Amino acid sequence: MVDKSKLAIATSQTQNPIPFLIELSFNLLSQMITISTIKLTSQPVSL
Repeated sequence: MVDKSKLAIATSQTQNPIPFLIELSFNLLSQMITISTIKLTSQPVSL
């Protein structure tokens, strides 16, 4: 399963690197958003 996804990423990267970079940056951005929301929700809200 992992090997197939790695192969798909490698082939798409060689064929069209721009969409791959966009997808990669979007994945990183969404990961950062998820981490920040987890940090915000884990902390008690002080008004």
